[in-house]
Amino acid sequence: MAHKNNKFKEKSGHNVLFCTGHQIVMNNVVKALDCCLYDSDNKKYVDFESGVWCTSLGHSHPRINQVIKNQIEKIIHTGFCYLHPVIEESAQQILDVLEITSGKCVFLCSGSEAVEFGVQVSQTISEKPFLLTMADSYLGSYGAAHKKQENEWIQFDWMKCSECSEYEDCDPDCPRLSEIPFHQINGFVFEPGSSAGLVRFPPVKLIENITHKIKENNGVVLVNEVTTGLGRTGRWFGHQHYNLNPDIIALGKGLGNGYPVSVTVLTQPIWKLLEAKPFKYSQSHQNDPLGAAIAKEVIQVIKDENLIEKCTIMGSHFLSQLQQIQKKNNIIKDIRGRGLMIAIEFEDIGNDLLAPTIQRRLLHDGFVVANRPGFNVIRIDPPLTVSKKNIDSFIKKLQNILTNIIEP
Repeated sequence: MAHKNNKFKEKSGHNVLFCTGHQIVMNNVVKALDCCLYDSDNKKYVDFESGVWCTSLGHSHPRINQVIKNQIEKIIHTGFCYLHPVIEESAQQILDVLEITSGKCVFLCSGSEAVEFGVQVSQTISEKPFLLTMADSYLGSYGAAHKKQENEWIQFDWMKCSECSEYEDCDPDCPRLSEIPFHQINGFVFEPGSSAGLVRFPPVKLIENITHKIKENNGVVLVNEVTTGLGRTGRWFGHQHYNLNPDIIALGKGLGNGYPVSVTVLTQPIWKLLEAKPFKYSQSHQNDPLGAAIAKEVIQVIKDENLIEKCTIMGSHFLSQLQQIQKKNNIIKDIRGRGLMIAIEFEDIGNDLLAPTIQRRLLHDGFVVANRPGFNVIRIDPPLTVSKKNIDSFIKKLQNILTNIIEP
């Protein structure tokens, strides 16, 4: 069997460096509104990647745009030595939705930075040498969280647990868990579902056992909610599917709805420990009022528009429609999802991966999805405002592509 010829060709810029690792780079997108992008030829694309998972409220949301306009007429930037009232208000809004009493927030610029800040805090308040994370987690694009060097990190390959007869009902005395030196671990950094873009969810009992052992040994639990937070999985935060009470939470992406703002949240016991340590961290745009104002309004819009509930409803509909396609197409290996965080994994056929071809066909037909290079998976993360009409249109296009993509 051979893939049919794909006539779609990507455009490329002459003066811009792209280091994304993505298979496709779209140039000349000149306008965006809600779930849709428009290129310089006025062709419309439905953005089922949410601007790399950032525009959770849809592009150019009128309330977010208005907050930006209002704030830039007052003050954009203060510097990390000064405070503006909106920073305190936004911090309280974030702590309220996390149900954290007496916590503290630091506003930063990116999800990578928020995770790295939390990692540095964990390393500062403990004398223990190691951090623990899952082997397939993505924690950022720089720093210790990115490098995950052997002298600092232990990476647990939980995918091997799928071979265990007690996969869902994990035994806390499992030999594999017993191999982890919990007495030497200062913190567990958990990504509750993104799995480096592949959308995989570790068993609840496994995470419960790990966090119990971490706490038993006076370690901290740091949750990376950069991709799973702010309603993406059908709950406010991805860790709520695991009944966790984390000590440090990193938020980003959807928090700014396209504006670069992130937050690291510390519970009271953590920031009190930090006060007793010589910890210095200064960054030019730390606690900027513009980012804080946007974050505050994003959370309020999610509440006012009932987007958590809508995400659950639309996500359930999306998954059920994809499962119907799967029944008709034996080239779909697996469908994984929570809320509007969805991945479709394809069977390996021949020497070429299907996912990049399908991604290009969808783009040609006006739908933007993600494909992590080297993996036979497309990832779908539409804005929480996505309509049933857009979902059903995507389903129809995908079905047509799968029907015609393989020649006998």
